[in-house]
Amino acid sequence: MSLAILTRADRRARAEAADGPREPVFARTAAPKPAETKSSLPGPAIDTAPTVRQFLSQLGAQERKLARKEALNAVIDVAPGEVEKLARLVARLRGRYLAKLIDLGNNTETLPGELEIAEIRRVRERFEELELGLTSVKAALAEGDLTLRGLRPE
Repeated sequence: MSLAILTRADRRARAEAADGPREPVFARTAAPKPAETKSSLPGPAIDTAPTVRQFLSQLGAQERKLARKEALNAVIDVAPGEVEKLARLVARLRGRYLAKLIDLGNNTETLPGELEIAEIRRVRERFEELELGLTSVKAALAEGDLTLRGLRPE
């Protein structure tokens, strides 16, 4: 116990002796506390709160802005030739994948083995991954998330 608490208790005891008994502190009823929210801010009134659709719309716009900013910061000075090289690489992998399939079909005497299937799967996965990447690059260019050196944005 601190000295200040003892001093207050002494004052209360003296006041009680002089004026009669007082209501104990612990018997007093405190005003109810407002409901606390996780953010420690009072929650908005239900009538003024945004709807879930409005929130998701704002979140989508915010995501697009952040994606554009991060893409422009991460990928600087893209030349059109770099995108063309990526397109050629995707085309080459597609050709290799189709050639593997045709070669497999020409061998009608035996069924394909585990190694042949694994090789075809590996080539297909590489092709599909780079094709998806090229599609992402083209979408980023169309949306303005990436800029091409020497070309005007629309």
